[in-house]
Amino acid sequence: MNISPPPKVAALLVILHDELIVKVLTFLEVKSLMRMRCVCKSWKTLMSDPVFVKMHLKKQSTRMTHLLALLAHKAKGSGDCRAVPISRLLETTSNSITFTDNDPYYQFNYQDAGRIVGSCNGLVCLQGLSSNSEYHEYSLSFWNPSTRKKSETLVSFRYYGNKYNMCKFAFGYDNSTDTYKVVVLCLKWDNNRLVTTAARVFTLGDSVWRDINFPLVYAWDGVYLKNSINWFARRRFYCHMKNLTIEQLVIISFDLGTETHKQFMLSRWYDEELHIPRKLSLTLSVLMDCICFSYDIKGTHFVIWQMKEFGDDESWVQFLKISYRNLQLDCKFRNLEPRYIPEYIVCPLCVSENGDKLIFAINHTDQAIVYNLRDNRVNRIKSTNQIPWFNAKGYVESLVPTS
Repeated sequence: MNISPPPKVAALLVILHDELIVKVLTFLEVKSLMRMRCVCKSWKTLMSDPVFVKMHLKKQSTRMTHLLALLAHKAKGSGDCRAVPISRLLETTSNSITFTDNDPYYQFNYQDAGRIVGSCNGLVCLQGLSSNSEYHEYSLSFWNPSTRKKSETLVSFRYYGNKYNMCKFAFGYDNSTDTYKVVVLCLKWDNNRLVTTAARVFTLGDSVWRDINFPLVYAWDGVYLKNSINWFARRRFYCHMKNLTIEQLVIISFDLGTETHKQFMLSRWYDEELHIPRKLSLTLSVLMDCICFSYDIKGTHFVIWQMKEFGDDESWVQFLKISYRNLQLDCKFRNLEPRYIPEYIVCPLCVSENGDKLIFAINHTDQAIVYNLRDNRVNRIKSTNQIPWFNAKGYVESLVPTS
């Protein structure tokens, strides 16, 4: 029997056009792209190309791995800057999280880093501070955990005045000019009275601070959302804290493109008495891409209001109302009897994708709380290092350069 030989199998050579390769690469996570830089010189060049960086950021914006950028103190004046996956915190069943040095991808050692100013498009703005009897010396640098790049100190800011004078920094992105900006509010006091609120802006890539117009208000730390920096502010800055009402509070929104500001009123539909304890319990945050403000009610509950449509102060809805008892912030936690008046400020850091879990920071503690809305279960997150959770900022992965 004659058996014919099998047909020859031709090798298939797949040639991908450059445009298709670029499109495929935009779907990959940053960590994978960083490993693939060694494939060829053209790919290494592509990873730092501004057009590709923007394409990748836009493609990944809806499905990025969200993290928290935080400081972990090891000893006086030293520690780690880290970016921790939020999913790791939400899914943990343990009351303690151990940070190890086995994977240095999302960390670096720092000396005298004071706080995290903010995070935007994968860039984290870090602030250092040194003081003497004459002035405060602030330094700013930028860090991208995903690319493992940290800038040198790009800008410094010196502010003269007494210890009661302070500067509040905020960080954000101006999409109209494709630039990153730092805004600083300098509050000057005289005899317990606010005298001036000077405001300046610094654009990454420039070398000078520019003065901008800003109302005379006492402002809290600012948060970034939708091309703007937003601050909680007291319109009647001379009003005693015990007499402060919600009508006297506004949100000052500074547009990074036009460099002008406007004011948003807070919710007019609240029916609870605003309670101001010894330490002010008002916070401003961004949850689920919405501006939120939170405060204490009569020392028994913690409330979060959410602006559903940014800029529309008629769109406020009550997002959450939680008993301090459910958060386990009771007399056993603070050694107080018998009321549940919070000694610490509670600040929401982030919420899970399905909205059933929140992570709260507690001021002046090294603990954070994971609260499950479905069953009121609380997990306390602890660490072997001291972590000021109140200063943690949300972070998303990107290829954006640090300078």
